[in-house]
Amino acid sequence: MTKININKDQIKFENLHKSFFSDIKNTVCLISDNSVVIQADSKDNSDPASVELSIVGNEYLIYFWDGYSLAEKIKEEDYESALLSFKKFAKKLAKNLRRF
Repeated sequence: MTKININKDQIKFENLHKSFFSDIKNTVCLISDNSVVIQADSKDNSDPASVELSIVGNEYLIYFWDGYSLAEKIKEEDYESALLSFKKFAKKLAKNLRRF
């Protein structure tokens, strides 16, 4: 496996955040070399709703937090598959945040 640097896809993640969350206030997109997190920025909730993609060893972990607990966790071995899963969960998060 080649070493993937999530920070190199920063524009892709920022555009995804803008496209899904442009009408939702108080969300942030945090990008580092090994992870990207889109979360509701709430001072009232210590466990905010979020979706996270992180690189751990040779695996990509995608976590979807619904605001109460860990709702789903996926492990992928391929970066492109991990990106698709992250996008699916980001869309689900945006839908959930619009509802509440």
